[in-house]
Amino acid sequence: MIYLCFLLCTVTVSCSSTSPKNPLETEEEPSDYFESSFGKIAYYTKGKGPKLILLHAAGHDHRDFDAILPALISKYQVISLDWPGHGKSEWSSSEEISAVFFPTLLREFLEKKAPEGSILMGNSIGGYASLKLALEQPNLVKGLILVDTGGMNELDISSKAFIKLKSNIWFTSMIWNFFPKFYTKIENVHTNQMLDRIKKAKLEPKAVETNASLWKSFLDENYNLRNFVSQISQPTLIVWGKNDPVIYPKFGRDLHDKISDSEFELLDTGHIPFAEDPERFLQILFGFLSKRNL
Repeated sequence: MIYLCFLLCTVTVSCSSTSPKNPLETEEEPSDYFESSFGKIAYYTKGKGPKLILLHAAGHDHRDFDAILPALISKYQVISLDWPGHGKSEWSSSEEISAVFFPTLLREFLEKKAPEGSILMGNSIGGYASLKLALEQPNLVKGLILVDTGGMNELDISSKAFIKLKSNIWFTSMIWNFFPKFYTKIENVHTNQMLDRIKKAKLEPKAVETNASLWKSFLDENYNLRNFVSQISQPTLIVWGKNDPVIYPKFGRDLHDKISDSEFELLDTGHIPFAEDPERFLQILFGFLSKRNL
């Protein structure tokens, strides 16, 4: 995962850094809302063709994929979700928000909106939900694109210590703006807008609490799929940023070794490859989808 001392050094440096001014970004309304067991979920539908579901990382929203969306909708019906407590989606469950509930929410959504099966593209926590669903409901998953995915826990002492710190509201609040800068290694218009959105998200009620609770859930034994992923049979593309300081590329290689029908690609990026290097990401993605007839 991440070494705490390295992070804190980076945070100190980040405090003095500046970014170019970004173009104004318009905020679109959801295509519709889905009433899940955990709350009302906003989703966005564009394009026509086979269904491709986009699932973002914790603390982010569906707009992370904006850099690649125009290319995707030329060939697919793309459905982007905001996870509960993110974007325009709600968390109304009496349960504390946890990543381990997200696969159930995703199953509920796909059973209603895409029962014939979809391609799932998940980044970080979105990758975990995709993996879990592919294991539990393989009929809903035609293919997997896993990008710097969670769910492959192999935590050392420093990783556990950081997760425990990040599970505290005060610590998550303190590093809110700096942590995404730390794991995003390429600066462009897309990543700058992404970082701006994250900064603004802190103003939303319960945003910090939601993020801290999600990090706490990363220690849940149900978040660790390492011993089960070898059962996945769907064609799988695994893409990783080789400079990701949060979830190291070795976890991607481990995943590739365990999933027999998988391909592994490294990009010269951080944790969000499709925003950091969209052209190369699309080249890899469309090559895989074409070869697998997805």
